[in-house]
Amino acid sequence: MSRPYGVQAAVLAGNSIDASICAHSGTTVERRFAAADLPRLRDAGALDGSQLTARFAFSRFEGRIAIDGELQGTIALPCQRCAKPFELPVDEQFRLIVAREAKDLDEEPGGYEAVLADPVRLDLQVLAEDQALLALPLVPRHPVEDCDAQIAAAVEPAPVESQPTQKPFGDLRDLMRKR
Repeated sequence: MSRPYGVQAAVLAGNSIDASICAHSGTTVERRFAAADLPRLRDAGALDGSQLTARFAFSRFEGRIAIDGELQGTIALPCQRCAKPFELPVDEQFRLIVAREAKDLDEEPGGYEAVLADPVRLDLQVLAEDQALLALPLVPRHPVEDCDAQIAAAVEPAPVESQPTQKPFGDLRDLMRKR
């Protein structure tokens, strides 16, 4: 099937595309990003060697521009236990609706998450970076068996003496009943 006039120009204009043309024609766009391309991801700790592939399938849903996307690849991060780099595999699915105004952000029709963006100049790099940031763990670290900092995991914790648990409000219920 041939693409309508203008779709190739909308898709090939770098990281910004005209999402309305892509949604009208049902275009799928794929982009590859390295850590150097994603400054906010680097600020979050990503190291050189991170490689991500983002796929954006455009369509219309209830009259709006919808994006069904995938983010795959690896993000190189420093382990918070041993400080050595490791690769975090990323395989994320996302569903987005392009909202033109802030008031439309609260709506989530059909399981789509609303994002505020200009549909004529939708920046795919920003969308991919947002999804990569959401995929990061709170504390990046190797699995315990692969980490060089196994000393902490191998040391048995000292037995804790059993002390009665203090309940400062334990008698509050009885006091309230007496009233």
